[in-house]
Amino acid sequence: MKVNHNFVLRKVGDRAVAVPVGSACKTFRGVIKLNATAWLVWESLLAGDTEDQTVAKMLERYEVSEEQARSSYRAAVERLSEIGAVEI
Repeated sequence: MKVNHNFVLRKVGDRAVAVPVGSACKTFRGVIKLNATAWLVWESLLAGDTEDQTVAKMLERYEVSEEQARSSYRAAVERLSEIGAVEI
C-alpha cells in the first residue's frame, strides 16, 4: 500500500490537505482535508510503515485502545483509497 504520487500533502497553518496533481486533476477536483489521524496515516504510508507500525504510532500519540486505533487506520486508508489518493 502506498500514497498515489499524483497527490501531494501540503500544510496550511496547522491543517494538512492532500492536493491532486498530474493525472489526478482529471479525476478529482478540489483538495482533501486530512484530520490528525489521516495525516498520521498518510505520513506513515509515505515512510513505508506497515499497519502495525502505524497503529503503534497512533497508540503513542493518542489515548485510544488498539482496537480503536486499528479501526481508525483502516477507515482512513479505505477513504483515501476510494478517492484514489492511496493505492492498495
